[in-house]
Amino acid sequence: MNAASDVGEPSDPTQVITRRAVAITVDALLITVLPVLTVLVVGHAATVHECPDRLAKGRTCVAWRGNGVVVENRAILLFVGCFLLMYGVVFVVVQGRTGASPGKALLGVRVIDRHGGKPGFARSAVRALAWVIDGISLLVPIALWSAWFTPGHRRVGDLLAGTFVVRRPSDDPDGRSDDPDGSGPDHAIGGYTATRSGR
Repeated sequence: MNAASDVGEPSDPTQVITRRAVAITVDALLITVLPVLTVLVVGHAATVHECPDRLAKGRTCVAWRGNGVVVENRAILLFVGCFLLMYGVVFVVVQGRTGASPGKALLGVRVIDRHGGKPGFARSAVRALAWVIDGISLLVPIALWSAWFTPGHRRVGDLLAGTFVVRRPSDDPDGRSDDPDGSGPDHAIGGYTATRSGR
């Protein structure tokens, strides 16, 4: 079976922008919860109505919507470390090996390379690092515009890594391709024709 049939219906299998948006929300919650809980426990957190003008040495107050949390300074570094570790595990290790982050798996989409195979660690790392560019979408919706208007609905990370995000075929619950190394016949994904040579 070639990748055109692997990615499913005759309609464009990359038209999954809503699913992608929900998936990234699920993943963002997942990779944030553990670091936050770690900070609350290890950082000896104390909630306050307002951040005080003076804090004990070695403590920081993080304010949000009129409330604050006072934690030890080292807890902030611990949060960043845990967050980056979770980010790497979810978006590089898990997605690179399986083709889907937990959010994507839940929403029935997966990441593939031009040949219909799993993206692997290198491509997943490129996609993860490219969120520095795509993340500007908090101010200017670069990722959304890119995913909406480019052939194959690809954000900057997909363009740099040579990947596509597609619906997972209903007959392929594990998200596996029958032609993971791209040695089969040419196939079209999102308006691109991909072969082993990457044409």
